[in-house]
Amino acid sequence: MSPVLAAASALLASAVSVLMTLTVLTVWGKIRYARRLPSFRCRLGPPTGSRRRGRARWCLRRSWAAWVDDVLLVRSGPLRLWLTPLPIGVARDVTVQALGPGEVRGLGPHPVALRLTLRDEGELEIAVAAENADRLVGPFLTAALSGLPDAPREPSG
Repeated sequence: MSPVLAAASALLASAVSVLMTLTVLTVWGKIRYARRLPSFRCRLGPPTGSRRRGRARWCLRRSWAAWVDDVLLVRSGPLRLWLTPLPIGVARDVTVQALGPGEVRGLGPHPVALRLTLRDEGELEIAVAAENADRLVGPFLTAALSGLPDAPREPSG
């Protein structure tokens, strides 16, 4: 066997080994994440009033997210192997909004979105398929209920 052929086969074997390792890690991470947390498929983007409009405002790739108390864990990274914790709050007058059919791709025919406030970092809008709206609101169930009367407040004194 010539030295060039031996080097090429060793390089090919190394590349296949790296790809197989990454594939196994990706599949293992997805299975492990799905078993431990009730997650939902989503797309993240800046709020509507931001500079970018239309499809371009949503991230190109869909991701998975899950709630742990009031922290949203979003799968991130090139192979979605990492979890990015986002401490979240919801503004007072925010509700789940229906999006137009072509406004966000990959989340079914009737996606919905919720604007969230990131502690110390501004705002974020998250879109999901309509059937996952209950998972989207997570600990902020009142954000999904529109038209509720204001709660009575005690006079400050």
